Amino acid sequence: MSYIVLARKYRPQAFSEIIGQSHITTTLANAISQGRVAHAYLFSGPRGIGKTTTARILAKALNCEKGPLAGPCNVCASCNEITQGTSLDILEIDGASNRGIDEIRNLRENIKFAPSKGKLKIYIIDEVHMLTQEAFNALLKTLEEPPAHVKFIFATTSPHKVPPTILSRCQRFDFRRISLKDIFDNLKKIAKAEKIGVSDEVLTLIAKYADGSMRDAEVILDQITSFSKGAIALEDVVRVLGIVGEDVLFGLSGAIRDKDAPGALKLIDTLVNDGKDMVQVIVGLIEHFRDLSIIKVSLGAVPLTDMGPEKIKRYEEEAQRFTVEEILYIINTLSNTIDFIRKSSLAKVPFEVAMIKLTRMGPIVSLSEIAEKVERLEKRSKQDVPPARASAPAAPTASQASPAPAVAPASADKAHAASPASDRADLDELLSSWSRIVALIQTRKMSAAQYLQRGFPVSFESGTISIGFTKADNFHKEALDSAEFKQLIEDAVREILKVNVKIKFTISDAVNKPDSVVKEYPADDVSGPGAEERPSFNSSEDVDPIIKNALEMFGGELKEPERGASR
Repeated sequence: MSYIVLARKYRPQAFSEIIGQSHITTTLANAISQGRVAHAYLFSGPRGIGKTTTARILAKALNCEKGPLAGPCNVCASCNEITQGTSLDILEIDGASNRGIDEIRNLRENIKFAPSKGKLKIYIIDEVHMLTQEAFNALLKTLEEPPAHVKFIFATTSPHKVPPTILSRCQRFDFRRISLKDIFDNLKKIAKAEKIGVSDEVLTLIAKYADGSMRDAEVILDQITSFSKGAIALEDVVRVLGIVGEDVLFGLSGAIRDKDAPGALKLIDTLVNDGKDMVQVIVGLIEHFRDLSIIKVSLGAVPLTDMGPEKIKRYEEEAQRFTVEEILYIINTLSNTIDFIRKSSLAKVPFEVAMIKLTRMGPIVSLSEIAEKVERLEKRSKQDVPPARASAPAAPTASQASPAPAVAPASADKAHAASPASDRADLDELLSSWSRIVALIQTRKMSAAQYLQRGFPVSFESGTISIGFTKADNFHKEALDSAEFKQLIEDAVREILKVNVKIKFTISDAVNKPDSVVKEYPADDVSGPGAEERPSFNSSEDVDPIIKNALEMFGGELKEPERGASR
């Protein structure tokens, strides 16, 4: 007798033998017992989970000579014929190769004939979604009101491709993926019956690789049994299936952890030379980091992984070297790499680029930490803001304005001492208020504001503000270096910040003016003292000497810009 593969040899022959689909088998058995069998069923779900097998068992239960029975006897002639595939009353049709309207017309012509031996004529159409639209239309009327001796059972892996008009005429059952534990238990039972030497670790790996398909798991076990002469070793499974070994996965994650790009590239090169599929390698690495994340967030609880104690301990040690945010970033990067590989003809290069990127990534801060930092900065900024002041007095008009008398150093000190202003301020507060200070100076001395815009505060220590200029701006520094201009700046700082200061100017090539500190400030936008009255733009004393020379050379004149016009 020819060899029968394990998937056929151990195919379930009763509802009770079907694994992982109790919600369906119980419903069908009760329907038979209560005499409530529908005329059409649709079985949907992934491959290898028992759709066609369930359809055959249902057919046997309905046509059993002792039945209909909730469980076929598997002894009578009808049950044996259905098991062997020789029954004339059970017609299995492949929807992929018999998908046209002509085949459905033939089916409609044959439906009218009574079954040859059994009680019912049952049509099992596999992959029914492959039928053409015309074929479905031809089937509609027959499917809705078939003869009493006819039952339909459709099976499909793509129920969304079946027209709603067909779905509405069937009782639909959605089959589930079989759990890893159920697959493992069934493989262990088969291995024991076939006297195959295999460890639980190997069976677990096969069950995991089958991805919920019992048939795939049985085929893999059959294939590896043929490969191994004696007991099946874990290395045999890795070689036959092309699975990436655990040591390789830990090697790649270790390279990411240690920022070892050369080491990661060497591992990738070795995998390519061994003929590994890069997509499968990346998928294995994603599952590896998935296990790390599950163990890390489980916090000592039973993790959602199928591992032995020793393997869990190894993963726990590795998980401590990554943050959850880093693991999620790595998984996302690897997932994008798979998409890139599938859209191009490259495989090795995108993986190498991804590993270089991951080995060079910096620390990843969680959103909660960012939120905490922002909250702390907001609190600090609120604490550093000076108390609100009453509206500033109006600036004197042009007729009332008079140049301030020169103040001797001693009298100036007395004036400062008599001032109620506070002497506490820091450089950050000064920088944040610098634009207001320059704008206020512009209302009083435009040329001073123009010169001052070329520098910015570099230090604020012991009541002295140091304003820095680059060597290229030495002209502006010298233009400001007078008692009158210094007094003007000191008064503006005192009015804005309520602090008494001294001003000095410095030259340094290291001065880097931040964009956010000083920009051009139109007098129209100034609020505060002196905003109501501006000195004339054409006043000769406020015109830069360079501009004066240009006007004299070209015979030009200055014109007052309109208010609100951009400069």
